[in-house]
Amino acid sequence: MRVISTARWNLDMSSDERRTEILRSLGAVLRERHASSLTMQDIAGRLGMTKGNLYHYFRNKQEILFQCHLKSTEDSLRLLDEAKKGDGTPALRLAMLIEALVEAVIIDPYGAIATTDLHRLSTPQRRAYIALRDRFEQGVRSLIQEGVRSGQFETSDVKLTGLAMLGAINSVSRWYDAKGPRKPAEVAAAFAHYLVRGLIPQTANA
Repeated sequence: MRVISTARWNLDMSSDERRTEILRSLGAVLRERHASSLTMQDIAGRLGMTKGNLYHYFRNKQEILFQCHLKSTEDSLRLLDEAKKGDGTPALRLAMLIEALVEAVIIDPYGAIATTDLHRLSTPQRRAYIALRDRFEQGVRSLIQEGVRSGQFETSDVKLTGLAMLGAINSVSRWYDAKGPRKPAEVAAAFAHYLVRGLIPQTANA
């Protein structure tokens, strides 16, 4: 069993900062093994902690997964905000967002959380997460809609287009192999090219 070492605790580090470090380290564990098969003992062992120490920061596995989902969505919202405030056309800003999201799925600690099951969360947790997720998805749709209004994009269903785009991005965590021939930036650029090109009117592509 490979141990994922947690960061050395700084004596000035707050409890919240330590919780964040545990969650970031857990991302590597989720890439190796599906969350549903992990126990608190497994998680503690993989992080090089005792189970008692882990319970000091999180009540159960459900809370850990919930916090990972929140962190992942908060990071996505930050990337969305950067893209919406960026310079350039809607196509350029959407491409920038897609590239950032794909790289996040591949590289960032919470990238693998998209593969975990929401039904394992409590009803209040699921509602809190879905509210954030819906806010993010609405933001992506608004960026696509901006391109439609400007005449740069063409789609008869903005909502469906956004869901298809995000589904394709989230799928990367299921098949990407870090030992493969393509680097994260290459995959991100290719996804941005294909997904944005699919929105350009056929006359513009001719």
